[in-house]
Amino acid sequence: MIFKQWFYTKNYYFRYRTIKSIKTEFILTLAAIIRNMKKTIVILLLTFSFQLYSQEKLNVLILQNEYAHDVDIKTKVFEEVLNKTGNYSIDKFFVREKEDWNKFKLSFKDYDLVISSRLGRNMPENLKIDFNSYIKDGGNLVITHQGVGSFNDWPEFHNIIGLGWYDSDSGEHIFWDDKTDSFIRTPIYHGVGVGHGKQHEFVVTMRDSEHPISKDIPIEWMQSKDELYHGLRGPAENITIIATAYSDKNTWGSGDHEPIAWTTNYGIGRVFVTVLGHVMKEEFTNVINGINSCENKNEAIYSVGFQTLFARGAEWAATGKVTIKLPDNFPSKVEPSSVEPNKVKWNN
Repeated sequence: MIFKQWFYTKNYYFRYRTIKSIKTEFILTLAAIIRNMKKTIVILLLTFSFQLYSQEKLNVLILQNEYAHDVDIKTKVFEEVLNKTGNYSIDKFFVREKEDWNKFKLSFKDYDLVISSRLGRNMPENLKIDFNSYIKDGGNLVITHQGVGSFNDWPEFHNIIGLGWYDSDSGEHIFWDDKTDSFIRTPIYHGVGVGHGKQHEFVVTMRDSEHPISKDIPIEWMQSKDELYHGLRGPAENITIIATAYSDKNTWGSGDHEPIAWTTNYGIGRVFVTVLGHVMKEEFTNVINGINSCENKNEAIYSVGFQTLFARGAEWAATGKVTIKLPDNFPSKVEPSSVEPNKVKWNN
């Protein structure tokens, strides 16, 4: 009887210890799983937060001054290209009349990037000061085509963009020299004056293939019918010329390889400039006797080459890097490519 009782007591004890061990192991395992789950959740939350942060919209202001060039179609193209190639929040402001500046209540410092194809014409002095401080303190700027003719009488803006449609006493003229395989600078009052020849297709040559904007772009490609500026002048400080085009005398050009895209640094601000992208309002078709200024219609602004330079230049100016890949319908050396922005085959 005593043995039997002892046997059941020991058996119960062993069973109890076994069950207790299993329970303890289970609890410890479950606790470890929960701890790992917490770590995983934290990692996922951090990753998600980083993705949200990295996808934060870049604030862009498109600021346009009314001019003979069609700033409306240009702005539409700018907006469509930006929306297809990046994560931007876009505001627009148009100055049609001098009084419109009184309605400008925006602050440049609220934007990562300002874009314009035409500035100037009666901008109040206080806004000029704000704009200059904005760029110098780390604001960023993209200028296209006739935007380089903005503020003829404001030297500080000339410093910001490097080169522009200015008189021969405003600075040096820079062109590429094939003989020396380098850029040549001509001093003030010397060399060709500012202008452009006939509208025509021309080959663009990338001169700095390592710059983030031009990296992986073919060394040579054909720009659609456009105006090719020559004789641009300016202080040309802190400038990197990334592309040129030959201005043929047979099309009333300079006979030099002229800059058509470049970057500057002003203070800690980044600036991208391209003189491509001519499009004129129809009412100015014959503003120059015997010249159809609207001959190219929308070809230049729809050029996939122009749209690519613009998109990559905007991203570089806003962020300091370029992630936008070349579209499939980028022009070749012998064939231009012009399509509406919604038909560009981006690979992003």
